[in-house]
Amino acid sequence: MNIEQIPVADIEVGERLRAVDPDWAALIAASMQENGQRAPIEVRKVGKSGKYALISGGHRLAAMKMAGIDHAAAIIVKASDLEAKLLEIDENLCRRELSPLDKATFLAERKTVYEELHPETKHGGDRKSDQVDKLVHLIPSFTEATAEKLGMDARSIRRSVTRFTHIMPDVREKITGTWLADSGAQLDELAKQEPDMQRQIADFVTQWPGVRKVSEIVRQLAGRPKPTPPGVIEKVVGIWRKASPAERKQIIEFFAPHLPGYQPEERAAA
Repeated sequence: MNIEQIPVADIEVGERLRAVDPDWAALIAASMQENGQRAPIEVRKVGKSGKYALISGGHRLAAMKMAGIDHAAAIIVKASDLEAKLLEIDENLCRRELSPLDKATFLAERKTVYEELHPETKHGGDRKSDQVDKLVHLIPSFTEATAEKLGMDARSIRRSVTRFTHIMPDVREKITGTWLADSGAQLDELAKQEPDMQRQIADFVTQWPGVRKVSEIVRQLAGRPKPTPPGVIEKVVGIWRKASPAERKQIIEFFAPHLPGYQPEERAAA
């Protein structure tokens, strides 16, 4: 793997799937001013123009510009447009700080790119020849390939893609950076709503961030009264229904001495 020094001015950023956080880039810039660039970026050549297109390392490149660094340590990758996009997506998916909404966005985009590269794996995909039909089983599906490459659970991949596809694009944009983007469970609740209700919820979240349950936001938007809090009996019944057989036995043993007519087992035997 060869690392080359290339002019920062010759690197084209293009349209990125994830916007650069200027605060984070500023922190990296401060570190670079003291320690230099510690990790190379990835780029690819753009035709014969002498320019390069950025594949991965958007924050590092932004930091170099802030720090006044004129040359970047870069790995020059040979990749098509789709392959380069896949590399960018995978680099972001490996980052821990992704919100559930970010992860859903990248996984859905990865699915689109992967199926463009391997149309035969797409449901109802292009299988025009017998040869393709014979070889299709050798190419893993998007979910299988992603789970293996990124070490992710197949079920969570499918759930994330469903979140993305069922939430309206303008709603996704509006809730980015809010508490809702950081809650997978609440995103799932949002995805169940009709488009108009999703938009109302997004507006509500930006105006009243203190309410942090989609079901409660829907209740308020619909003007429904607050549900009556469960009483003692309802709580006990709820606990009983969720309890395992062993836990139910423990509950009976706990309450038995307090019931009328209770007799310890020794007396009953006598």
